[in-house]
Amino acid sequence: MPLCSHETTVEVEDGGDGRLKVRIESTCEEVVRYAGMLQEVCIEDYSEIRGSNIIEKAADACLTPTCLVPLGVYNACWLETGMISRNLVKKMDTISIRFDV
Repeated sequence: MPLCSHETTVEVEDGGDGRLKVRIESTCEEVVRYAGMLQEVCIEDYSEIRGSNIIEKAADACLTPTCLVPLGVYNACWLETGMISRNLVKKMDTISIRFDV
């Protein structure tokens, strides 16, 4: 993320019980706190914004509204569950935000 010098990795894997296991590693203390709060999610969490633990826990961990980590969790969940095409992800390689100021 261009406005932040921290690095974060998000990994998601199917827990086999309808829940997804979430692993987040980061150089940011707030994101590390978030990672401790968000170790698994259910379909309601990654298919909705309102009431989602992905967002609620981000607020509880005091992540800024501009932090891209919660969006990374959504994308990782969608990829793991097939809601985003792996071929498309391989083709795109990266997602970025560009500021025209």
